[in-house]
Amino acid sequence: APVDAGAVTDRSQASLPAKAAAYLALVREAIGNRIRTAIGGDTGAIAAALVTGEERAISREAVEMLRAAGLSHVLAISGLNMVLAAGTFLIGARTLLSFVPGLAERYSVKKIAAVGALLMVFFYILISGGAVSALRSWIMISIMLVALFFDRVSISLRNVALAALVILAWTPSAAAGPGFQMSFAATLALVAGYSRWRDHRRKDRETPRNRGGAGVVSGLAIGTVATSVIGGLATAVYAAAHFNRLPGYGLAANVLTTPLISVLIMPFALFAMLLMPFGLEYYPLVVMGQGLDWMLAVARYVASLDGEWTTGRMGDVQFFLIAFGGILLCVLRTRLALVGAGLIALGASAIVLEPRKERPSIAISEDAQLVGLVAADAIATNRSRPPEFIFSQWQRALAIAAHKAPVDLAAEPDTAAGTSAFLTSARAGVFACRKGTGCAGRSREGWTVAVIEKAESLSFLCGRVDLVVVASRRPSAGCPPGGSLVISTETLRRTGAVEIHAEQEQPGAAPRMRVVSSFSSTERPWQRHRRYDWRTGSFMPQGSPP
Repeated sequence: APVDAGAVTDRSQASLPAKAAAYLALVREAIGNRIRTAIGGDTGAIAAALVTGEERAISREAVEMLRAAGLSHVLAISGLNMVLAAGTFLIGARTLLSFVPGLAERYSVKKIAAVGALLMVFFYILISGGAVSALRSWIMISIMLVALFFDRVSISLRNVALAALVILAWTPSAAAGPGFQMSFAATLALVAGYSRWRDHRRKDRETPRNRGGAGVVSGLAIGTVATSVIGGLATAVYAAAHFNRLPGYGLAANVLTTPLISVLIMPFALFAMLLMPFGLEYYPLVVMGQGLDWMLAVARYVASLDGEWTTGRMGDVQFFLIAFGGILLCVLRTRLALVGAGLIALGASAIVLEPRKERPSIAISEDAQLVGLVAADAIATNRSRPPEFIFSQWQRALAIAAHKAPVDLAAEPDTAAGTSAFLTSARAGVFACRKGTGCAGRSREGWTVAVIEKAESLSFLCGRVDLVVVASRRPSAGCPPGGSLVISTETLRRTGAVEIHAEQEQPGAAPRMRVVSSFSSTERPWQRHRRYDWRTGSFMPQGSPP
């Protein structure tokens, strides 16, 4: 009873935004539970993700299958989902209102339906979790619906720019994320393509045509294929840069699943949400689930073709040329747009002609639990079963698939003599691990690398090895100047994951270690938390030793 009273007191003292956020979290959880209960399995988890944005219930196998098939974008609440929901509501409400005698003659039922659609998408963004792609879609669709009130063109590049400015003003760090970049790249390309097609149709209006039923079907088919091609090409460079892979048959998967999403999945998701307050959501969810089952069947088949391309790392210059060229190609309306096409061709040619970037010699994960010795044909790690997510990223980024597991050594007492004998077991290109002591190995340059979990062993290793990785969360002192390079969890907390490259300063001299970190600075507001010291309750100065 006292705990409950305290909780009530804390809840009553919370601010209004905090109370609203807590209430929306409960609503999201309740909606997700009802959807997952009605459908079940991965199908139900995906259905809940399309409505609430909560993806945690989806199995890793299903997520990986959708990624391999080029359908992972379906899980994000983006323009496709929100446009289909808003469009279904707008057309349905307008049709129903037109049946009311005398209403359509007195008032603009289209504008009345637009008001309802505005309220619907506002509720959608509230329960969706507010991801970048969802915010961008909501802002653009809201502008489009408001434009209907003034009989203005609702789809334009200005809407894209306005949505980007609003998101960047609210969350500047979103610009560096793949969600923002891929979402706006696809939207920019689709809006630009639609605008050019609309201008072409205006010029072609003088030629009368009788399209008929076959013409309508062919138009829908061409529109579906064109949307998939434009969206796929626009986001390809960002997918390669951030995820180092491209789905080889992603176009086919998107062409096959877009009709399912447009006809069965999203419209019936909207019907289910409208009927859920009355407890009548079951049958619309069943139809939605059937559409998702067919979508998963397509994804399973496409993923089984094993057509994924591992691109490896992309250079900054090539990425900039292709990305900036794509922007110019979409934004410029005159022949100057050909400059963008030229930049894209130049960037693509540089990727093909330029030799692959030099691989690092050593890779260290952000939590110091995984260390890899990188060779030309394999990555040797200090763990027999490395974390799948992190290690798969290394494999794709470095374009190396093979893995060398560590060699287990017989246990010995954790003494100086035992540690010294442990170091002598270090071999090139593979780790040798002893339980209770750590792992040791040699890089392709001959550097001796030791990975330890007990900070007490550091004093003995200083000067005896080239690199010490301390995986302990306890504070550890560094080595004296001229001793071993020490990278600890405290160091990695500020720098993120690191790579160590071999840098040849003089011909014939031994290479030196060049450390490349994920974050060169922690001065940005969204990185400042990395310098927080929980022991003192304050932020450490930039550049201060850990």
